[in-house]
Amino acid sequence: MFISKCIKYYLKRLAKFYCIISIGLLIIAGFIYIKYKPLYKVTLNGEVIGYVESKEKMQEKIEAFANNLEGNVTSITIEEMPKYELELVSDVKESETKEDVVLATVKEQAEVICKVYAIKLDGTEKAIVNSREEAEQVVSDIKSGVNSEINVNLEIEEEEKNKKEIDNNQTTMEVAKLNINKDVQFQVQEYERKQAESRAAENRRKQQEEKQKAAQASSKKGASAPATSSGMFMRPVTNAIITSKYGQRSSGFHTGTDFATATGTPIYASAAGTVIYSGTKGSYGKLVIIDHGNGYKTYYAHCSALYVSVGQSVSKGENIAAVGTTGNSTGPHVHFEIRYNGNTLNPQNYV
Repeated sequence: MFISKCIKYYLKRLAKFYCIISIGLLIIAGFIYIKYKPLYKVTLNGEVIGYVESKEKMQEKIEAFANNLEGNVTSITIEEMPKYELELVSDVKESETKEDVVLATVKEQAEVICKVYAIKLDGTEKAIVNSREEAEQVVSDIKSGVNSEINVNLEIEEEEKNKKEIDNNQTTMEVAKLNINKDVQFQVQEYERKQAESRAAENRRKQQEEKQKAAQASSKKGASAPATSSGMFMRPVTNAIITSKYGQRSSGFHTGTDFATATGTPIYASAAGTVIYSGTKGSYGKLVIIDHGNGYKTYYAHCSALYVSVGQSVSKGENIAAVGTTGNSTGPHVHFEIRYNGNTLNPQNYV
């Protein structure tokens, strides 16, 4: 009887103890529930990118993104998938679920390939647009504003590019037209410049032909220049031979007479006058021009040295330069011209 009472006593005390323990555990559990929250810590490439409540829902969102091939997207590759680890997280307000942050990070690191249309000028990419229709419209609008004689080499090429590269370079139709037009206008200006140079060269050629024809007619008829006084002009050099006469030759019309002799041989003024040019001039090389008045001028070309200056008065037979081979010359000689009112005359008719 005594033992039975003892057992009942201790069972009551044990039950009371377990009750106290249970209440304590419930209090502790309640504290943990209030203080801590079970969340999944998400890491990507070893870096914590956020916390989510459900890894299954998070994976569903990631897979939905990876399978969303809308518009011009051709493929989405996620090389590294997130890893999840369940934790009890305190300070829930600061560690709230961040599914949007996790998804944005996954998207940022994913490789998204898109189909685009590149517009190229002479093989160099100038703009990227979304569709072939947009690209064709840009090319058509640009070419419509350019002279059809100008070959504007614009091409459209379908390409696949990383979306990040596209975002950095993609343009609207208007911006694409503006950017490409800058380079096209440069080509137009170059074309117009070359055309102008070609027309100017053709005009110079025609003018030269007309002058040569006038000079030829003058030398044949003897009517374009008045008769000179006897002995007005003398040979510009002594002891020289004529290597090329005035008139037509295989390379073109020769506007003077070439007197060949040794380099350094003195060149004399063919008649008295005033020096109006002394320097280097294109194919003439070193050149002296003397104005003798009454429309007459004489030229002394290919000199090795010049002894007179512009404005200087010279007398007939005065040493004005030395024979050389400067300019367009195949050997030492003096190219001698006589001109009347700008037209060349045959020197052999006057010296």
